[in-house]
Amino acid sequence: MRTLDRTTHRGLWSALPTPWTSDGALDEGVIAENVTRLAESGCVDGIYTTDSDGEFYAIELDMFQKIARAFGRALEGASPSSPSPGVPGEGEERVIDAAIGVTWCNTRGVMDRIKAACDAGIPNVHVAFPFFMPLAKSDVDRFFDDLATAVPQARWIHYAHARTLPTLTSSDYNRLSKRFPDQLIGTKLSAVDQTQLAEIILGSPPLAHFVVDPIMLHGMMLGARGCCSYWVNTLPRWQRRYMDACQANRWEEARQFHEKLIRWELAHIAPLRAAGHLHGIISKARAALTNFLADSGYTQPPYYPIPDAMMAELKCAFDQYWAEEAQAERELQETAT
Repeated sequence: MRTLDRTTHRGLWSALPTPWTSDGALDEGVIAENVTRLAESGCVDGIYTTDSDGEFYAIELDMFQKIARAFGRALEGASPSSPSPGVPGEGEERVIDAAIGVTWCNTRGVMDRIKAACDAGIPNVHVAFPFFMPLAKSDVDRFFDDLATAVPQARWIHYAHARTLPTLTSSDYNRLSKRFPDQLIGTKLSAVDQTQLAEIILGSPPLAHFVVDPIMLHGMMLGARGCCSYWVNTLPRWQRRYMDACQANRWEEARQFHEKLIRWELAHIAPLRAAGHLHGIISKARAALTNFLADSGYTQPPYYPIPDAMMAELKCAFDQYWAEEAQAERELQETAT
């Protein structure tokens, strides 16, 4: 996999769920199948795994190493199709980029995971701060110093999650980007308010800032380079069209995509969160709505899948709310095959 920089890191990226068997083992065949499906769809510019949608919080180092190796092998065998209209670089040889989330609760664990990612041929990593106890502001630079010393060839995308503090500002990112001009290439901004989002993206333009689905419209209007997406795993061609509209500055069209997705999230995903289901659990529930990606549905204890009754209700709501989009997706898939 190629080593990304602040210019080449861009586009629509899939947050790949981690597939498990009934006894909690890794299903490596499903990883390979899903990487192939995403690559052949022509809808994604990159794929990453083992962030919150990949259940990083329940994965020990030995299992992480297996995932990294399986992911690396799957990417080597993937054959991307021609890009969809509007994809940057159309007409050029297309590359599916890759990254791995390496967050853990201490620096040693993060460094071990970065080394495993690099050993698997994937130097691009999503790095959040250790998530149990917030770092002191004075420890932020030391944390990154340690990572740069241990694995200098890695390239960091700072995963700015609400559970990993402190929150950085554009001044922090500008300081760090000068201190680590090779390693720090961008951010994944997932839990910031609109003022913070604007302050970071507008105030530290050298970095490749990425956003997530619920704030994609706002982030792309401000100059974000791409989106770390869960919805591309459910309706990949619909989400690609949304990204294409943003990249072409067709903002009214993009607003309509945004409104459709946000209304769905508020009406049907918010109740799952209210019931206590988060992150990788909801990610697998979303993906199961269309089965574009293969998955057994198993998750890592102590976090269990959405209950059957709740899942059936969600599927019924999806079939009604997204009927036209799902039908169009099936027709496009049939045409492609």
